[in-house]
Amino acid sequence: MGSIKSVLFGVVLFLAAFVVIWWNEGRAVKTAKGLDEGAAQVETIPSKPLNVNKDGKLVHLTGVVTTEERLLDQEFAIDVNALKLRRIVEMYQWKENKETTEKKKVGGSVEKTTTYTYEKNWSRSLINSDGFKIPEDHVNPAAMLYNSYDKSVGIANIGEYQLPESFIGRISNYKKYPVADLDMENAEVIDAGSSVYLGEGSVASPSIGDLKIRFEIVEPGEYSMVAQMNGTSFQDFKTSTGTTVGMISAGSHTAASMFEEAQQQNTILTWILRVAGFLMMTFGLASIFRPLVVFADVLPFLGSMLGMGISLFSGIISFALSIVTIGLAWVFYRPVLGIALLLVAIAAFTFFYLRASKKKQEKDKIKDQRTVAA
Repeated sequence: MGSIKSVLFGVVLFLAAFVVIWWNEGRAVKTAKGLDEGAAQVETIPSKPLNVNKDGKLVHLTGVVTTEERLLDQEFAIDVNALKLRRIVEMYQWKENKETTEKKKVGGSVEKTTTYTYEKNWSRSLINSDGFKIPEDHVNPAAMLYNSYDKSVGIANIGEYQLPESFIGRISNYKKYPVADLDMENAEVIDAGSSVYLGEGSVASPSIGDLKIRFEIVEPGEYSMVAQMNGTSFQDFKTSTGTTVGMISAGSHTAASMFEEAQQQNTILTWILRVAGFLMMTFGLASIFRPLVVFADVLPFLGSMLGMGISLFSGIISFALSIVTIGLAWVFYRPVLGIALLLVAIAAFTFFYLRASKKKQEKDKIKDQRTVAA
């Protein structure tokens, strides 16, 4: 029954892989074209004085981001002029590890053995020990004394322009914020003043429920951005392909370098999704053929050999189908390159097919010669 269910799951996964691959190629091409469109239109302007003549235009500027707001953490007496402030809390807890091994038996049945082990570690999330297989002596606290958070200012400026909250949210160049001496019970400042230790144990010998807390901030400073001017502020620029352009990076960067970085990120994401689609297709195809392996498991060694063969077969077929799908998608989205890719794929398939046919003919010829000699 498990193998039959795997067939249904495999069919869904196999078909979904085609959708992922096709969608990814369309997304990649549209994003690349949108970035090219933006790079051709962008104009570099100074961050001051204010210039509303570029309203509605895609602009690039470098300036100092500032804010008059202060971010507070009253529990730890933090008051800082920063764009962002986050508290990261880790608690020392029990963690359950589960390992299941399978042993194939004569007749096709499978004997499963599950082993549970427990270890202590630091975790940002609360681990519920109520669901442990062996909860005795492995009890975690029901809650954390302090929780993590991430807060940002509402108003900031870059030069004499207002920086939208959406762009503030995209800034992520955090740095550690030193913690002052604390007047708190069982509290100790550690890690050269960048973290707080709270609990009954110590850094060298922590106890279950102990906490490590550190703070990080994003400071005001020099930033470069590319966005569409909207009065005295900015918004994302919508391209003709339906994609958007809106970037901000710490430091001084030219418009060309920012668009080049965005193209590189698009390429990386494209390949990640291509590999994901290929793996989905491979696993789905292998799941479809799973019943054959189960039948062969009447003799365990035979099932293992067939399983390896099906995995290899699924990988080869999925690779070929992935290339064809990518080629067809590019024919649709970018015809010239798509047709070239398809021709390469067809040439490769033809080469391997002819090579296999030639080897088969040579083997048949040798076999016939041996038969005549006998």
